[in-house]
Amino acid sequence: MNRFLLAVAAILATTGTIREANAQDQEFRHVIVTLTSGEKVDGYLKRGWHAESSVFKNPNYSFKITKTPEDKEVIKFTADSVISVDYTETTEVNPDGIRWESHDIASPGLTNRNRTFRRLVCVNKVGNNASVYWWKGWETKQIGKIQRRELVTYYGILFHNDPDSVVYPYMLVSTVMMDKQHPGLKEYCKNWFKGEEGKIRKKKYKDDETWILDMYDTYLTEKQ
Repeated sequence: MNRFLLAVAAILATTGTIREANAQDQEFRHVIVTLTSGEKVDGYLKRGWHAESSVFKNPNYSFKITKTPEDKEVIKFTADSVISVDYTETTEVNPDGIRWESHDIASPGLTNRNRTFRRLVCVNKVGNNASVYWWKGWETKQIGKIQRRELVTYYGILFHNDPDSVVYPYMLVSTVMMDKQHPGLKEYCKNWFKGEEGKIRKKKYKDDETWILDMYDTYLTEKQ
């Protein structure tokens, strides 16, 4: 084989390797979308719903996928049209893969205490009686005379016995919004980190955002 043919063969082999590597590199975008109809759609994220990339649109709401990493035709979905989005890639930290679900997030207003917004939220931990989710959003904060937008991480809880499957941000668990379905939980949550036992719990749950699951389990046990 002459030098020209060897060079061509080397280029083709390298190109094939690069294409294979590029395809493998795109697996972090590989997702399976479950629609409200029950249909599952396999594809690759083209534009995500994540707040980091949603400066000019509603965060955690809409996203686009393609059938393959190289495909130009995009399919758009919203939190209203899907049940969940599962990443196929697994890691040591997430051996089952990362899962986002579509839920109503409680966001009470002055004229409507039961107001909610449908959004995609990430499963943090599933407990016996409730599940914890997290998501990110933008907040405007006043620093001196300057207003700045900051990316903030929120955590919320979904009670498994809630017929409406609403995710409540942690701050709402210690408010009157709990009184109807979970009488006594408001005060129980307020006192969870108080007193001598509360000090012990603060140390125990210092870096554990899922503490609220243990709090709710204990509340249910003592309520029986």
